[in-house]
Amino acid sequence: MHPGKIGKMNIEDTFHRIFKNKNIFITGHTGFIGTWLSLWLNILGANVTGYSLGYPTKPSLFEIISLENEINHNQGNLQDLHKVSQCLEDCNPDIILHFGAQALVRKSYEEPLDTLNTNIIGTANLLESVRYCKNAKVLVNMTSDKCYDNTHSNKPHSENDPMGGFDPYSASKGASELITSSYRN
Repeated sequence: MHPGKIGKMNIEDTFHRIFKNKNIFITGHTGFIGTWLSLWLNILGANVTGYSLGYPTKPSLFEIISLENEINHNQGNLQDLHKVSQCLEDCNPDIILHFGAQALVRKSYEEPLDTLNTNIIGTANLLESVRYCKNAKVLVNMTSDKCYDNTHSNKPHSENDPMGGFDPYSASKGASELITSSYRN
């Protein structure tokens, strides 16, 4: 196998064709995964708009690589329906990638209501706002394996596994899955 190729397919060319000039809205774009995703999509020629609460670490990778100068960077809370809606309207996205969350199990014990509001109401706000996006074709909601019951079976989880978890974070991610499913249907 050659780097960048699968069979005769050139992966870089394929991704470039898919994402070039697409309007992509990413929540949680200042986090570790969101930063790398924003950078990669920007390199591929996408028009990236990010929406995030702030910088999760000091220093943050997002700040170190000065990504705020390369993409449309917005700071805001997913719990603010008006601001989420306005950013989506301004972006007019083809694709929405939802990474924004309160993602720490320990913090969910310390701040359960904030975790639930961010991960459940924030997701609902995003989904409600997307309903009015004329060009939106794809929404991906990144949740967590923590939304599934840990049966200690040593098998990877599947979407058919029972939901479970014993902390506010797990519950919030399970609820986020269910809310997304209800908007899809």
